[in-house]
Amino acid sequence: MSKSPKVPIIGGGPAGMSCALWLAHGLAPVIIEQAGALGGMARASPYPNEWLLGRPGETARQNAEAFARHIRQAQIECWLGARPRRVARSAEGRFAIEVTFTDGRPPQSLTGPALVIAAGTDFRGADWLDRVVNARALAQRGRVHLGPARAGEPGADLGSHVAVIGGGDNAFDVSRMLAEKGVRATIIMRSATPHAQPLLVERLRPHQASGLASVLAEQTVAAVEEIGGKVRIRLDAGGPLEVDHVLLLLGYRPNTDDPWLADLRLEKDADGYLIVDGNMETSCPGVFAVGDVVNPAYPSIATAIGSGTIAAREIQRRVAR
Repeated sequence: MSKSPKVPIIGGGPAGMSCALWLAHGLAPVIIEQAGALGGMARASPYPNEWLLGRPGETARQNAEAFARHIRQAQIECWLGARPRRVARSAEGRFAIEVTFTDGRPPQSLTGPALVIAAGTDFRGADWLDRVVNARALAQRGRVHLGPARAGEPGADLGSHVAVIGGGDNAFDVSRMLAEKGVRATIIMRSATPHAQPLLVERLRPHQASGLASVLAEQTVAAVEEIGGKVRIRLDAGGPLEVDHVLLLLGYRPNTDDPWLADLRLEKDADGYLIVDGNMETSCPGVFAVGDVVNPAYPSIATAIGSGTIAAREIQRRVAR
């Protein structure tokens, strides 16, 4: 067993894995991941990742699998199906964290000179499912989908018409990909103009001209219901729309509202993202945050990996000192 100081890392996505890999040179990182496998949101993405240097032709899911193999080869300790229950900072600046397990194992505790939060983000839309009549029931029946994964899954039955709820990058990019597959896409957005990058809006225009894509602006969904194998959407303004599936692409929210985080009193921005300095340190000395949980502007696997590395190098420097 390693006698090196342990460093808990909350989250096993690319940022957490990158941080652990660097920390393993001299320290003993422990990845605490609530899912049953490493990879974070990247593990759920079937889309090509064309921007990760050195890994052309791979999907984000394949990237995540490769990173997880590297962590296993490095024999880094991982607690899967685990999540923090409470954390405390001592007067000496050390952190004690208590962890529970979904499989009923007894809780475990560990202490370390630093704590890394790599909790990432989740898709917005849970409140939409509760607010829109019948939406949660249709989600349970596989007709309403949170996030873009369904549209990119190989062999997924998308039918001939999909409603895309949202007006951002994902909404326009996924609608373009649907149209390229011959599936009609109707974007329903609350705003008068898109929030997506102009390039993504322009890429959809040829499909709008061909009739395979359309945009309904200043519209909100009042209710959905399943009728004759179709999903009928009732809009607050305008007539009903019948589609085969509904995709909720309403952006992301940071995973920073877990009760155990409250005791640390970390500074957040207006959207709930953790605020960090150039070393990825939060407002609580010794607590670092990496990846998408701190980066609403440029979330990606590449930036996640980089931020994990920065935090690890700073932790190593301080412990060595």
